[in-house]
Amino acid sequence: MKPDPRAITALLVLLATPVAVTMAAQEDSGAADQEVLVSRVYSVSHMDPGDALMLAHQTCLDRRGDRNSCRHEVERHGWFIYNTDARTQEAIAAALSHRDVPVSSLTLRLTLLMADNTDRPQVRLGKSETAALSDIRQLLPYRGFRVLETGQLLAQKRGQIRLGGLPFFTAEFRLKDQDGSTIQFENFELRRTFVVRPHTGDADHSAGGDDSDPRTFNVTQTESLLRTSFGMEVGETVVVGTSRLNGGDEALIVLLTATR
Repeated sequence: MKPDPRAITALLVLLATPVAVTMAAQEDSGAADQEVLVSRVYSVSHMDPGDALMLAHQTCLDRRGDRNSCRHEVERHGWFIYNTDARTQEAIAAALSHRDVPVSSLTLRLTLLMADNTDRPQVRLGKSETAALSDIRQLLPYRGFRVLETGQLLAQKRGQIRLGGLPFFTAEFRLKDQDGSTIQFENFELRRTFVVRPHTGDADHSAGGDDSDPRTFNVTQTESLLRTSFGMEVGETVVVGTSRLNGGDEALIVLLTATR
C-alpha cells in the first residue's frame, strides 16, 4: 500500500510548526530581555560628575532614542545611578571609561596689547604670540604696539584672570572641553573696570578704595569689551579679538596661549 502524499505533507507541516513556534518564542524572549531596564551605579574620579551624567544620558539617547528608558535616579558627589537596558549600560560604561582619565594641567596665558598710531620699537613677544600678531596687524590701521598687561593661570572648567591695578581688566571663561589637544571655550568675556571720578566725600564702601581714608574711594564703572566662543589647539596662540578704545584712536588686542 502506497503512502498517501497528502498525509506525508500534513505530517511535515506538523513537525515543522513547533520548530517555527520555538524560534519565534526565542526571538520574542531575546527582544524582551533587551527591553528589561536595569539600574547601575557609576562613579568618576577625574571627570566633572555633571559632565559624566550628561555623557551617560547622551549615550543612552543615541542608542535608544527614547527618554522614558534613559533616566538617572540618584546623583551624588562623584557618582550617580542610571536606569536603562543592559546593552546600553555597557555602552555607557565604555564611554565613561574612555573619558574619565587624568588630564594634564592646562595653563592659559593672556596677553593684552595696545595698538595706536605712535611709532614704537618692535614689541617683544614669544614666538607663537609674534606669529599671531603678524597675522592680524596688516588688517589693523595702527603702527605701534605695546604690551599692556599679561597674566596666566592653571585652567579649570571655569576661570578668571585679573590684570592690572586700576583701571584693570578681568577675563572670565568657561571651558566646554579641555581633555584633548583641542580646547573649546564655551564662553570668553573680557571686561574693563575704570575710574569714573575720584570720590571726595563720604563714600560707598562697595565702590572700593582705601578704608583708612574715605576720601580716596573711587566711583568705578565696568564695561564689557569682548564676548565670544572659540576653539584652539594646545601649544598655539590665537587672537581672541580686538576692541577699539578712545573713539578708535587705540585698539586693545587680546592674545591667548594654551600650554600643558
